[in-house]
Amino acid sequence: MGSWNHTCAISNLHIHAGQDVVVFLLLKNNNNGDGSFCYGNALYDVMPIPFYGKYDDYGGVEECHGFGLPIILEELKGRLYKFGQGPNDYHDCEVTPENLTVEKLFEADHENRLGIQDHSSWNQDDYSIGKLEELRLEKGLTDSQQFELDRLAAKIKKVDTYRQVTHVVVHGDIFKAITEKWYIEDYVGEGKGTTGYNNNYNHIYFKDLVGFIPAYIDKKRAAVEEHERKLAEMGGDPATARQLFRLLAQLDREDWNSPNLAARWLNYLKSAGSSNVWDFINVDEHVSEYLEKKDWDGLSKFAYEVLTAAWVNSFMSYTRKIWVKQTGQGSQNSEPLGYQVLAQTTLDILEAERREYGDCEDEEDEEVIEEENAQ
Repeated sequence: MGSWNHTCAISNLHIHAGQDVVVFLLLKNNNNGDGSFCYGNALYDVMPIPFYGKYDDYGGVEECHGFGLPIILEELKGRLYKFGQGPNDYHDCEVTPENLTVEKLFEADHENRLGIQDHSSWNQDDYSIGKLEELRLEKGLTDSQQFELDRLAAKIKKVDTYRQVTHVVVHGDIFKAITEKWYIEDYVGEGKGTTGYNNNYNHIYFKDLVGFIPAYIDKKRAAVEEHERKLAEMGGDPATARQLFRLLAQLDREDWNSPNLAARWLNYLKSAGSSNVWDFINVDEHVSEYLEKKDWDGLSKFAYEVLTAAWVNSFMSYTRKIWVKQTGQGSQNSEPLGYQVLAQTTLDILEAERREYGDCEDEEDEEVIEEENAQ
């Protein structure tokens, strides 16, 4: 195909060779049986650790680095879907845990030969066919329902466990803007904030979020050290080692309502909720491993990278974007006019909305404040 400009997964801007990029791996979402597009992971789940490099002009990334890169490669090797050498020596590349490097990752992705073994038991088709079978046994099926049962039965005969892994890149300057200029509003209530109606909100930037990591680490370390002290006082009975798992569970429960934002965000990500599915790298297991090894530096770096992915994923949600492979592969186009028209029109629309609705909201806020002052 030759050289071509890559496409930023967030801005859709072209990316030239040598430009800084942030890489996110995506895992094909096979649980979208209901066709829901409520969240940005409707088609692909983003893996919760990025890595960094420069675009190589051929669809891959060079000079790759980042704390999360070895973790990603290790996780891939553990669940990799193997491909043998196909009939085309140039395009049907062999992909095995033994030969998987970051260079092979991009080559395999380019040839649609990158994926993992997925033995997940959940399948929307299995669920639907089960319900139809219940209906058939209980009261029979209509012709339409029988047709649907036959269709699903044919569909789920496939036993291949392949689940696609691919990658997207984010333009380095776009990533920098999101992590430096964008913020979210955090409700604190009771006038304890610094902005919003009656100062009930705080503006939280990425630097604020990751600024909670040291306190998060200190609490985990103190809890583990206290556990070890109590264990030593009890004579180090191996049976009491089970208390460590109870301790970790207790720490998780405390994180749900913790004033520490890093703890809250990390705990939320470990839950694999409907809007944030982390099916490839189990954040919970990695956190527990760092705690058991008392690798506080490793836990701190891991938390930073996971929160980075979470922050970008949150931006995707706020701007109604979806994780998906971008078009434009093979194109060298870098014409700016379309982007300029789109960007300026977007700003014009937002400014018009601010004038129409924002002024009214400001007036209402002033009226409420005046009423409160008069009482």
